[in-house]
Amino acid sequence: MAKIYISSTFADLKDYREKVYHALRQMHHDAIAMEDYVATDQRPLDRCLADVAACDLYIGIFAWRYGYIPPKDNPEQKSITELEY
Repeated sequence: MAKIYISSTFADLKDYREKVYHALRQMHHDAIAMEDYVATDQRPLDRCLADVAACDLYIGIFAWRYGYIPPKDNPEQKSITELEY
């Protein structure tokens, strides 16, 4: 069983994320996605990057939106989705 991180922008790709998430679960993989996050003191970006680093595989779903660009500690102005990649 692999630990797999699912990355994408959310609003525009919600249905695709859901299908990938359920397919991975059906194959008994440990799917990690932002939908499972709960409120913590950790910044969302830090949580995402830590989860990507801890996973065996990364699945990126890319389409129409660039995503949120966190202003703090992000001099290159990359979106969270690009930073995850």
